[in-house]
Amino acid sequence: MAETYGWAGKILRVNLTTGEITTQDDEKYHKYIGGMGMAYRIMYEEAPMELDPYDEKALVIFGVGPLTGAGVPCSGRMNVTFRSTWSKGHSIIDAHMGGHIGSMLKYAGYDGIVVSGISEKPVYLRIEDGEVSLEDASEIWGKGTFASNKWMVEQNGREFETASIGPAGEHLVDYSTLNTSFGNSGGAGLGAAMGNKKLKGLAIRGTGSVKVADPKKVLELSNYMMGNLIGGNNNHNVPAQPQSWAEYSATSGKNRWSGAPGRMWKKAPGGPVDTGEQPYNDINKVALRCFKGYFDFGAPAAEYTVKNGGCSSCPIRCYTEYDVDPLADYDLPTHNSNTCMPVLYGTRVYPDGVHDFKYEGDGTMVINLAWSHAVDDMGLWDNYGNLNRDLLWILRMPREEATKYISEEEYDSLPWEWEKAGDPRWEVELIRRMAYGEGDLSVIAKGTLAMMEKFGLPKSWLDRDDDATNSNLIYNGFPNHHGPAEAWQVGMLYNLVFNRDCMIHEIVCETGSGAPYEVTKKVMEDFFGEGCYDKAKAYTPINENKAKLAAYCVNDKNFHDSATLCNWMWPMTQSPSKEREYHGDLDLQADFMTAVTGETYTQAGLQEDGERITQMLRAMTAISFQLNCGSANLRQEHDAICDWVFDKDPDFKAFEEGTTKLDRADMEKAKDMFYDIFGWDKTTGVPTRETLEKFDLADMADDLEKRGIYAQTTEAAAE
Repeated sequence: MAETYGWAGKILRVNLTTGEITTQDDEKYHKYIGGMGMAYRIMYEEAPMELDPYDEKALVIFGVGPLTGAGVPCSGRMNVTFRSTWSKGHSIIDAHMGGHIGSMLKYAGYDGIVVSGISEKPVYLRIEDGEVSLEDASEIWGKGTFASNKWMVEQNGREFETASIGPAGEHLVDYSTLNTSFGNSGGAGLGAAMGNKKLKGLAIRGTGSVKVADPKKVLELSNYMMGNLIGGNNNHNVPAQPQSWAEYSATSGKNRWSGAPGRMWKKAPGGPVDTGEQPYNDINKVALRCFKGYFDFGAPAAEYTVKNGGCSSCPIRCYTEYDVDPLADYDLPTHNSNTCMPVLYGTRVYPDGVHDFKYEGDGTMVINLAWSHAVDDMGLWDNYGNLNRDLLWILRMPREEATKYISEEEYDSLPWEWEKAGDPRWEVELIRRMAYGEGDLSVIAKGTLAMMEKFGLPKSWLDRDDDATNSNLIYNGFPNHHGPAEAWQVGMLYNLVFNRDCMIHEIVCETGSGAPYEVTKKVMEDFFGEGCYDKAKAYTPINENKAKLAAYCVNDKNFHDSATLCNWMWPMTQSPSKEREYHGDLDLQADFMTAVTGETYTQAGLQEDGERITQMLRAMTAISFQLNCGSANLRQEHDAICDWVFDKDPDFKAFEEGTTKLDRADMEKAKDMFYDIFGWDKTTGVPTRETLEKFDLADMADDLEKRGIYAQTTEAAAE
């Protein structure tokens, strides 16, 4: 048998009902890359959409790709695939995790773990290279993720990487997560999918390595990337503040390359650290660039920052680690390590506002970090802010209005004195109630659609133009993720494809970088064609290159979640190098695939590999919508756009300077173009037989035909 490089070569199969643990050669899945792609194929073959998401035969699939653990920068990721319990259609869905656990799984010798069955008692999965066992987790069932992870490490040793669900997952709360002790989490309801199976967590130690076909080439490519291409977090390619070596700094003065002279980690062990200047070609200072806390909170962040943390194989270190000592006054934990949504939205549950604690302007930071630690400990997911938006919608109501939705007794039991005082214990109590499913208010953690059903809210509730409490672009229960406001029609199109928020950053990495518009526009148009890149609030009608760019983003993201690379950083579209005219290198990820696996890859080939995964997703989504919504017409049932997208900013027309609103007819034309590119029927948005056969998915085409989905397409076209 030929040597396998990149892939570990096998997956674990764990049946929690019987306790049986086996391994399987996974070569047949390599054309699906790994991670998401591999999991989609297994899910389709073994867990039909007819299964209830909590059925004993339902699967939870942990997957890593060939680049994770292979020394490729920004590859410390793991993808987890299962079925949604909360979004429309109850279709296939993914959680995405960083940290070190994905790499450790590879070092233990596995490309994935396929979990089936339901255990009689709480267990955790212990993996130490080839020794795999199910261990009793009764002692930590009911405990938070921090205590649970600590206990698993104490039982097994500090060499183990662990991840645990919290009370939210145990109580089958739809908004639930799997968390490491450093704040890395996989959301989308993963906690409940594991909690239903009585699987409390994972403890993994691997002492092996990933075989690499051409180690010298991997080192060469890594040095090239580090010295010429990589920027800050989101690969922002100019520093936020002027630096002596840089031609440009961020036009707004703010981006995710936030390290700068005078910006300090004041609580660093051994004394304060000045992040200083970080010339783009000085690879030893890359880790000082991000300072995500300063991006999130401004100057107060310096007072509480210990250091930057992050994932394996990543120099960017986007997880700022804090010691928030004012929280000790409320008997709350002071350590926090996180990034993005958990640290941004805690203040939204304080309708009366927050106050400073120790330093001027630190109120938002202290409150948000208390929120972050509490949701992580409870294993509660925020659905990219929908949890906080839906809470704010009801918490800001007068009592007489709010009690139309929750009981008077429950309303009065809430510690409103803490809310009015800006006390962090207010949010911690709200989080606890939702994690344990207590009271009417906890329905918010079952999902926006479940909340609307319980409270009797019409579909039009999602059409409201209210940024604070509504960010839903479509009617499927999840919010906008870098959509039209940052990426015009391109962002709207790629937000249509998935069954949760899309997690696509290919465009916001450019629009948020802060480089002058004309500089970034030239980079984007050189790569993706004239007219693909609009200026902020100065949009133009849809064109073919915009539609192609949207399709590229979807396929590229699916490749990243299969390879498994960080979509916050990849692809290398931009560069901080003036000599390169700020152009990155889109071929680099294919070059890494070739060097790691020994097989020949091209960027065009990776797009095709990513599209195969897109087509599997779309076909399974059509099946689940037929089963659960009564129609597989995805254009009508899945891809319908909320009215506020077109009706916002009533004083402006679409394409006038000053607004991000879109035009209805233009977006229908955009869908036509998008569907054409993917080979989907224009009437229904379902992949045609010819398309599926092109990607060696004839069995899926046969399945759609047997289910009458292609007949629905014919009928819809005739109407």
